[in-house]
Amino acid sequence: MSTETAPWTPESPNLRTIKEVFARGSATIAVCGIVPAIAAIGYLAVVPPRYHASTEVLLDPRGLQVVEKDVTPRSESNESAVSLVESQIRVVRSEAVLRAVVGRLQLQDDREFGRERLTERVRRWLQQRPAEPASVTALRELQRALDARRAMRSYVIVITARSEDPIKAARIANTVAEVYSEHEVHARSTVASRVSANMEARLKELADRLHESDREVERFKVQQNLVGAGGRLVSEQQLSELNSQLILARARTAEQRSRVDQLDRLLKSGSDYAAIAESVQSQTVSVLRTQHAEIIRQQGSAAALLGPRHPSMPAFNAERQRYEQLIKEEIQRIAEAARNDHARAKASEETLAAELDELKQTAIRSNAAMVRLRELERIAESNRQIYQSFLVRAKELNEQGEVDTLNTRIIAVALAPTRPSDFRLSLLVLAIVLGLGAGAAYVWRRENRVLPRRVAHE
Repeated sequence: MSTETAPWTPESPNLRTIKEVFARGSATIAVCGIVPAIAAIGYLAVVPPRYHASTEVLLDPRGLQVVEKDVTPRSESNESAVSLVESQIRVVRSEAVLRAVVGRLQLQDDREFGRERLTERVRRWLQQRPAEPASVTALRELQRALDARRAMRSYVIVITARSEDPIKAARIANTVAEVYSEHEVHARSTVASRVSANMEARLKELADRLHESDREVERFKVQQNLVGAGGRLVSEQQLSELNSQLILARARTAEQRSRVDQLDRLLKSGSDYAAIAESVQSQTVSVLRTQHAEIIRQQGSAAALLGPRHPSMPAFNAERQRYEQLIKEEIQRIAEAARNDHARAKASEETLAAELDELKQTAIRSNAAMVRLRELERIAESNRQIYQSFLVRAKELNEQGEVDTLNTRIIAVALAPTRPSDFRLSLLVLAIVLGLGAGAAYVWRRENRVLPRRVAHE
């Protein structure tokens, strides 16, 4: 009696079957694991290890407030500050900075950086291009080996350099940070010097404009006879003084007129001349009055002693009348002098009035010209203020070019790494694991195709 066996299917493997399958294909699995391991070992032997070294640079957007007005404005918002940091990252990787690093470290003579890659040689051969200088090759290699990024949520730039030599990687990272800091200081100084030179050229134009406006003011003053002293025009000062003189002249004229009228009234009325102030003040009148009084006294004494009919009485009367006539004549001369004084005062008043009228007309013309003069003076003053502000700012920029106001500093110096950063052991392990896995999968699939035929044959 024949015994029937159940057909084998891939869905029903057991542990024994799996063990037998992998045991029969152990050689294949081993070969699949060894081949990638050998390939990985060969790759690692050909490709040297790579070391990464990083340095950190703090870029404070506030800077140092050394002067009140800086060349470039300070960042006021986080968004603009972040944009500033991103822009400085581009500066770190710029050709100007990296060229200086190549020259300082002599990377064009370095085997790692100064040697052209095989792919580049093939491409150059195919394109029939001449070989590049070693400095250009070193610059391209340095660009590939350098990375700069912004640390998360900070104003710190992390500069990372890759190299086959750990010490060289640290030296490159630190040199890039130093050259970047020096480049920024030099760039700011250059900008300040350029702006200062431009402002000095502009200052010459402003100085010429200021001198021309001042000359225009002076020319207009001369043309319009607007001569001034003490902040006032001479014509205004003369007008004020002449007006004061005219007031005094009119007062003197009125006083002389009153004096003449009083003398005329007294002379016509024949009143006592002693009431006239001029007669009291006149020494001649005073002497004549004294002599007249003496004659009257003598006549009184003679009349008392000799009697009024004495023959000497007519002589006394004649002498008294003579003195009275002399006094009257003297008073008339005083009155005539008063009339002359009044006439002179009147003439002086009229002269001053005429001069005042002429000065008034001159002042009217001057006031019309003063409108234009003030306009010219305002133009000159505005030019002067602009020139002074530019002059002060140019001096500040000239001095600021010698002062480093950047608050950029290296906060972490790159150290030589102790281990490579390309996971060489992990690559070898991964190659072995993948090779063994691929071999096991191949053996399993192969056994899935051969085992059913074997079971059916049995």
